[in-house]
Amino acid sequence: MSVTKMKAVTIAGQLNEFDSVVEKYVYGRDIHLENAMSILSNHNRLHSFDDSNEYDSVEKNALSILNLANCGINNKLSAPESMTHQQMQKVIDDINAYIENEKKQDEEFTNKIKANEAAVDKMNLMLTVEADISKLTGLEFIKCRFGHIPKTGYKTLVTYLDGLETFFVKTAEDASDVWGFYFAPLLKEKKIEEVFNSLYFEESDIDIGYKGTPYEIKQKLLKENQELKNKIQENSEKTAHMLSSHTDELNGIYNLARKRHQFAQIRRNAARGDMFFYVVGWMEERKAKALENEITASGDVVMFYSEDAENVRNMEPPTKLKNNPVFKPFEMFVKMYGLPSYNEIDPTGILAVTYILFFGIMFGDVGQSLILAIIGFIIYKIKQIDLAGIVGFVGLSGIIFGFIYGSFFGNEEIIPKLLHTTPIRPMEQAIMMLGSTIAVGILIIIFGIVINIINSIKSRNKGEALFGHNGAAGLVFYMSMLFMAANIFFKWGISTMIFVILAVVSIIIMYMSGPLSDLAGGKKHWWPKSGMYFVENFFELFEVILSFFTNTISFLRIGAFAIVHVGMMMVVAILTPEGVSFGSIFVQVIGNAVVMVLEGLIVGIQVLRLEYYEMFSRYFTGRGKAFISLSDK
Repeated sequence: MSVTKMKAVTIAGQLNEFDSVVEKYVYGRDIHLENAMSILSNHNRLHSFDDSNEYDSVEKNALSILNLANCGINNKLSAPESMTHQQMQKVIDDINAYIENEKKQDEEFTNKIKANEAAVDKMNLMLTVEADISKLTGLEFIKCRFGHIPKTGYKTLVTYLDGLETFFVKTAEDASDVWGFYFAPLLKEKKIEEVFNSLYFEESDIDIGYKGTPYEIKQKLLKENQELKNKIQENSEKTAHMLSSHTDELNGIYNLARKRHQFAQIRRNAARGDMFFYVVGWMEERKAKALENEITASGDVVMFYSEDAENVRNMEPPTKLKNNPVFKPFEMFVKMYGLPSYNEIDPTGILAVTYILFFGIMFGDVGQSLILAIIGFIIYKIKQIDLAGIVGFVGLSGIIFGFIYGSFFGNEEIIPKLLHTTPIRPMEQAIMMLGSTIAVGILIIIFGIVINIINSIKSRNKGEALFGHNGAAGLVFYMSMLFMAANIFFKWGISTMIFVILAVVSIIIMYMSGPLSDLAGGKKHWWPKSGMYFVENFFELFEVILSFFTNTISFLRIGAFAIVHVGMMMVVAILTPEGVSFGSIFVQVIGNAVVMVLEGLIVGIQVLRLEYYEMFSRYFTGRGKAFISLSDK
């Protein structure tokens, strides 16, 4: 439960050997760079390097093209060192231009295919016509229109046709409309058009530039579409072949651009004097030692200096989490809250153990938890999704508590009979369940305060360790209240006044924690100058005291949800028809699925709430700085 031990490192060399030293001892290393200009003291004699970084876009574009070609990165390939940025950019631009031209052609072909498909749909509505469409639309004295009319309007139209100098040729119909042509003399066009419009006739354009019958036109369109699709396929194959032929060159450009990009980042963070340059950063202790040995053995004129993070005053060490495979997925929840500071205890292990424990208590069922565990671990194995790993581990916890409760898909008879055990019944032993979870909550809060005291001591914050409400003073107050309650309940016979005095003294210390912390820190003017400090602190202290009790009571939800789980499964049992039938199996399957999804989600959120509000708030700041390795950039 600790972060990776770090060393502050400084690498210095002759200015004219910057590239060679950086390539040999810095490039590709697992090092977190710091801005040397802001760290080193003699700023007036040091200067920054050029801040330009023109290789970033080349690196990203080369990677994008390689991904487009579905090609992996070959780190062994590299373009010649003599290759300039302009030459790299020209290769990238030429390939992008080819891809863009192919994409433009494909878009044109695709749009033409869509237009042809729309025309085919239209031809399908007039396949019964055996005349040349171009001749119908090109009549000199007769206007031909194609469209559709509602069936109700068509019935009315039939009655009008005898009195109109027009006729309607039906070609197709669907559930609501009739499709066809109507022909009208040009001299009567306006009048006839008004009649058709009054019957909600909607014209559909048939000027598609093709000659022949609708069937012939359809066949031409389908043939043209196939030719266009073949051209798209040919373009795709040509592009794939082009990309394949440039794979090695792109890999070389990518690796060289990435190298020069990293060099630019190192240069931007480094400082230089008249003769020497300086690179400052952080490395894992073992890797820093290995690099020091490598530099020493080389005989190069390179200075390497390292110092323990605890002794560094002008730099904040970055945090690199280090957890075993069981705890690793739970780092996701920790990072959602924030990274631990370097001097803080990594809370991942604490969160993992308590999260798994609490979830199991609240969701104890062998059958349902087994399904969660199987699904979670399968997804975690295939996709490496942290949340799936968490689901798998809490599923195992649910199985264990399922055996303790004797519950298998809500049935509480099968397991006790098979194992000959007497299970704990959350519904029947509710007082015991709630009391036990309160006791767990008390232990967790005490543990959290102790962790905070340790963190405060490690970060040299004596005031918080001694006088804070999550420090020694808060611990004394909480313990005195607990022992006073136990003394009254169990009648130990100890004078209550002892606990009252301890509680009052600890309250006064917490009330004056600010001034006392300043006094412990050696400040001369430690007494508050403003009277508002005492007013504000009074209300803050009231909230703090109240939080001790509300946080403790909050752990009741662990036992409460264990009882709720039993209650929900009882509802499923009541709704299930008696006997073995399709209906009873269906209700059981759906009921268990609903409980698993709904309660699993709620329990997961409630446990996370306990972690954040009742636990993390006492001992975890989450203000750490992430370790960003140069090798990952």
